[in-house]
Amino acid sequence: MRKVAVPRRLTFAATVLALVAVLPAPTFAADEKSGNLWPWSSQNAKEPPKVQPYEVPTFGAKRNFREAPAQWQKAPKIDGDAVFRMVVACYPNKSRWNLDVDLQAAVRNQNMVDVTGTVIGQHTVGIVARMPLYSATEMDREREREYKRRTDTAGKVAEFVGQIAARNQALRALAISAAMESRAQIRVNEGIADAEEQLKYLDKVAGAEKDLITAEAKAMDARLSLVAMCRDEEADAVNAYLTDLAHLPAAAKP
Repeated sequence: MRKVAVPRRLTFAATVLALVAVLPAPTFAADEKSGNLWPWSSQNAKEPPKVQPYEVPTFGAKRNFREAPAQWQKAPKIDGDAVFRMVVACYPNKSRWNLDVDLQAAVRNQNMVDVTGTVIGQHTVGIVARMPLYSATEMDREREREYKRRTDTAGKVAEFVGQIAARNQALRALAISAAMESRAQIRVNEGIADAEEQLKYLDKVAGAEKDLITAEAKAMDARLSLVAMCRDEEADAVNAYLTDLAHLPAAAKP
């Protein structure tokens, strides 16, 4: 019988396979006494702490962006002419004693009696108060004062009406910007958008809030200025009327 020569490589491979089949499979149990070569003492590591991701805060109170923002409240149609006439009518009464005060100089004549016996007594200088029926100087001053007072009143009436409309517009812009800011916050938290989107709307909310405060303050200044032009017995009624015109419905407040 002829013998077939087996290559050494095949013999070595067969020997290795036989050893693998006989030896037990290595285990990596976390037991230091078993003498295995696993480098870590335990595989039962503790769970890492749950870290909350940073959330960019909103400018104001957190709200649900799905809720409809406050509706635009149109400013009331104010009759500026009627308000102007009302304020002009409640001006304080004009002074009844409009005196022209002049410096009058005179020279005594020889027929006048001089009891002083001096040269000084021959000349007189006096301050004379006159009440003429018609005084061009006084009428010019009065006309100028009245014109300035009326133009100041007209300016305050126009500012009062305009700032009420500006306030209502700023309130609507604030409501819309706040809703978009809340939506952007959710998009940032979900990883859909970056924080820059939310910061953009946050800046718009801050700007609308500033416009609202400015318009409200200017409307108040105009209202109080108009009230200050009235006499005391009419001031409260005028203030109540103007306050009612500037009233903002509760449903429109943010």
